[in-house]
Amino acid sequence: MSNTYNVWWLVLYVVLNLLVTVLNKVILKTLNVPFPQALVLWHYTCSAIGSYVVVNVFKAIEPSKLDYDSHKKLFFFSVLFNVNILVSAVSLNMVSMPLHQIVRALAPAFTVVISFIWLSKRYKQEILSSLAVIFVGVCIYAWKGEVDYTLLGLVVTLFGTFLAAFKGVLTNRFMVGSLKLHPFDLLRYMSFYACVQMWIFLISDGTLVKLHHHLSENASGMTYVVLLINGTSAFALNIVSFMANKKTSPLAMNIGGISKQVLAIGFGIVIFQTPVTYFSLFGVLITVCGIAWYANANFRNKAKGPTTILIKDSNPQESLHNNTTTNTNNSNIHGQHNNNSDHIKQDNNSSMFSSVAIGETKIENSVANKQ
Repeated sequence: MSNTYNVWWLVLYVVLNLLVTVLNKVILKTLNVPFPQALVLWHYTCSAIGSYVVVNVFKAIEPSKLDYDSHKKLFFFSVLFNVNILVSAVSLNMVSMPLHQIVRALAPAFTVVISFIWLSKRYKQEILSSLAVIFVGVCIYAWKGEVDYTLLGLVVTLFGTFLAAFKGVLTNRFMVGSLKLHPFDLLRYMSFYACVQMWIFLISDGTLVKLHHHLSENASGMTYVVLLINGTSAFALNIVSFMANKKTSPLAMNIGGISKQVLAIGFGIVIFQTPVTYFSLFGVLITVCGIAWYANANFRNKAKGPTTILIKDSNPQESLHNNTTTNTNNSNIHGQHNNNSDHIKQDNNSSMFSSVAIGETKIENSVANKQ
């Protein structure tokens, strides 16, 4: 029952991610508000206000009491969000769109490597094989014949993909590690710090002044209604994204982001009659099969019960023991690990997605503009 409940968070994340992507394109293209950086700021602002109201006004959760070091970590975490947006936007202008999509599909691989090096987490062969199938599928449907790039552009794109994966793992550690922040608390602090940084940047480069003049001359009532719906949806997406990250894993969030791309292609074909080749459809089919394989393998692994016995952030005296290898003669020994147990990291984590909305908005907007 718990596994099914957790999966629904991931499903809701994919749906809301797709909704926010569509609303972003409506604002940028249909309503002609060509300020993607300002849209990112709008998402930060709505998330900061929304999470503050939920925590401090409605008192839905008990606010965390953080010391100076914790605030410093959260500040640098917010810097990571903004740097990820910047690097992703820059890389889009340095490589072709197909290559950008292919490299971004390596995010699950980066997550696996980061989790292994940092958290000592190992994935089973079946999971790794399903990731390989997903990557092959993305390569096929993203391939359009033109793969223009420079060596620097490729390096920057790879670095952006690494940052996205690292952001997802780090997001999870804030919620299941030593701080154990509630998703509302994490979003409240992170979005506030990131919002302040973005405000300073957009004021200094004149974007907000240009936006003010543009809206005063061109915006209609519908523009502000769509902006309000977009901001509210982005806030909901960020909360769901953090919750899904906590309940599933950073790797699952990577797969969720790729699932959103597949759904977007399907909607484009069905609703907008977007032309697509049989080669691309074949790639989508392979990707769907890989996602289904991953989901099935992951669900079966979860159903077998936790195999974790080590969490680096916990006190050594609180180390976990494998339930299937209990020795009554050693029942009073703490902090020891059974040599016959699988020493792997606890899989109680995730993104965003992905991609988290505020971390992916700039990417989606840039993709919309290039297409």
